[in-house]
Amino acid sequence: MTRSTHDQTRTDELLDHDADGIREFDNALPRWWLYGFYFTIAFAAFYLVNYHVMPRPLVGHAGMLAEYQAELEAASKAAASHPRVAKAGTVLAALTDPASLEKGRAIFEGPDNTCFACHRLDLGGLVGPNLTDDKWLHSCSIQDVVNSVMTGYPQRGMLPYGTGKPLTEEQVLQVTSYVLSKRGSSPPAPKPPDEERDKTCQ
Repeated sequence: MTRSTHDQTRTDELLDHDADGIREFDNALPRWWLYGFYFTIAFAAFYLVNYHVMPRPLVGHAGMLAEYQAELEAASKAAASHPRVAKAGTVLAALTDPASLEKGRAIFEGPDNTCFACHRLDLGGLVGPNLTDDKWLHSCSIQDVVNSVMTGYPQRGMLPYGTGKPLTEEQVLQVTSYVLSKRGSSPPAPKPPDEERDKTCQ
């Protein structure tokens, strides 16, 4: 009885072994550490059952494909509910002043909307199409390009505004004007047009 009580209350008692001259105390682990450890075990068990045992997860989506599809659907709904800049009867004109084009370039190359990730810094096309030639899948009028930027094409991997982060109407017009200003710039090794789907811009 006495020994048991002593074992439960002793602290800072050095163990009789060492590793490279380092010895350790035989102390109980802090409760916060133990509770955290127990939580990770419980979370791992729940994760295993939720995603790898159950036919339909209680939390989350059934795989990366389902999660990606859910993101596309959410982006499509957001785009459909967002008013377009180019309303019926509205005539837009491309901006041509250097300050506006520079702001458009900064948006195109910036980290928030990452247009360059799919279209390349020189707009020659990578995953996305070449924006410097006269062969476009969608119309290349400023009204249609503005609407393309705002609504995106989620089924093709382009979210509204590139990444889904909204731009103001002025910023949309700036980045659209910058894109249109680069037509005919002839970047090296551009992505070739798809002759079966692309049409010549008028």
